[in-house]
Amino acid sequence: MPATTADHITAFIQALLVARTNTAPLFIGLQGPQGSGKTTACNAAVARLQAEHNLRGVTLSIDDFYLTRAEQVKLAAQHAGNVYLSQRGYPGTHDIPLGQKILAQLRTINQQKKPVAVPRYDKSLHGGEGDRLPESAWPVIDSPLDFVLLEGWCMGFTPLPEAALPNAQLAEVNRLLAQYSGWYDFLGAFIQLRTADITHAVGWRIEAEEKMRSAGKSAMSAEKIRAYIERFLPAYELYLPELARNISAAERPVADSGSFFRSRLIIEIATDRSARHADFSTGNRG
Repeated sequence: MPATTADHITAFIQALLVARTNTAPLFIGLQGPQGSGKTTACNAAVARLQAEHNLRGVTLSIDDFYLTRAEQVKLAAQHAGNVYLSQRGYPGTHDIPLGQKILAQLRTINQQKKPVAVPRYDKSLHGGEGDRLPESAWPVIDSPLDFVLLEGWCMGFTPLPEAALPNAQLAEVNRLLAQYSGWYDFLGAFIQLRTADITHAVGWRIEAEEKMRSAGKSAMSAEKIRAYIERFLPAYELYLPELARNISAAERPVADSGSFFRSRLIIEIATDRSARHADFSTGNRG
C-alpha cells in the first residue's frame, strides 16, 4: 500500500526526534492548501507517534488563532473596501499576540510543568462565519510534550517587495504578514503539502463545508464558500513561488542562518489528496 501523507509526516517527525537532544518541544510548521487534509493527516501522525513511539505531540491550526467574531467585524470596518480583510482567513485576521503567548507557554511546558490551554475556533458559529470558543472550552495540554505541529494555509509565507503586489488591498495584507515572523521564530522544521494545481483547493474546501453541513453544523452555501476560497487564489499565486525558493535555498550548503526550512519535508499530493511523492531533509536545528 502506498505511503499516506500521515505516514510521511510520522516518519519525518520520528527521525527528527531520534536525533534531538533539546528537552524543549520541537516546533514544526506545516503549509498546505485549504481542504488538502492538513488537519486530518496531522492528527493521525500525532496519534501514531504516541502509540508507536511514545512521542507526545499536539496539533495547532493557525485557524484557532483567528480574531474573535467581534474583532473580525471591527477589523473589516477599519479596512472598509478591502475584500481580503472583510472575512477571516488572510494574514491580519489572526491574533498574533495570542499565538505568541501560547507558543511561548508550550516551548517551556517541560520546564514549567504547567498545563497550557490552547484556543479552538468553531467555523460553524454565526452561520458559518465562525468564532473563537470561550477559554473554558479550550483543550488543556500537559507535559511532557515532544513536539508541536502548527499548520495553516499561509504558514511560511513571507512579505514580498511592494512593487511585486498587484493592488493596494494586497499591499496592506503584505504589511500585516510581516507580523507572522514572530511565530516562525519558534519553528525548527517545516512540512509542505504541494499540489500541481492550486485551484483544487476550491473543490476541496467546498467538500469540507458540505461535510460540516451533513454533520448537522451550520455552514456556508456552496456558492458562498466558492467565492470565499477563490478570494485566496491571488495569495497562493503570489506567495507560493517565494516559499518554494526559500525551501530550495535552504538545501544549499550555506551557513545556517536559523531558517526553519533547514529540516523540511515536501509531500506532493494528487487531485484526490493522496500522497504521490515525498522528499525530506533532516538537517535540523536541534
